[in-house]
Amino acid sequence: MYKLTKHQELILLAIWKLAGNAYIVSVRKYFKEITGETINTGSLCNTLTSLIKKGYIESKDSEPLAQQGGRRKVMYFLTPVGKKALNHAYKIQRLTWDGFVKFSS
Repeated sequence: MYKLTKHQELILLAIWKLAGNAYIVSVRKYFKEITGETINTGSLCNTLTSLIKKGYIESKDSEPLAQQGGRRKVMYFLTPVGKKALNHAYKIQRLTWDGFVKFSS
C-alpha cells in the first residue's frame, strides 16, 4: 500500500506544489516555508532516493543554465503512483481529523 512517513509526505507535497521546478534547493526552501524547520541536504537526498525506489517520484536532469559554467539541475516529478500515494495520505488525514474542533487559546 502507500505508506509514507510525515517527512516523505511533506517532500511529495513540496514536489507537487513546485510543479516542474522541484530541485534540491527549491524543495529545501519550500520545506522550510511550510514546516519552519530546516532539512539538511543529506536527509533530503536520502528521502528523495527512497521515494524514487518506491516509484513515487522520478528525476530528470535539466538543460544546463544558459551561462558560462552553467550546471544542470536534477529535477523531481511525481509519478502516477506518487499522486495516488498523496491522495491516500490526504484521505487518511481527512478521516483522522474529521470532526476536530480547533482549540481556543
